[in-house]
Amino acid sequence: MVGKRQATAILGMAFAVAGGAAWFLQQHIPAAILWGVAVIILLKINKRKR
Repeated sequence: MVGKRQATAILGMAFAVAGGAAWFLQQHIPAAILWGVAVIILLKINKRKR
């Protein structure tokens, strides 16, 4: 069973990987958007941890 925090982290990793794939395919703006979402998720997870 996966908890809510772990599911959010997995979703953040998926956005980061998708951003890397978009960057590799020369899609710079979508990659920046995907990485931005991943950073927001990372900050959200760290906020809950404190």
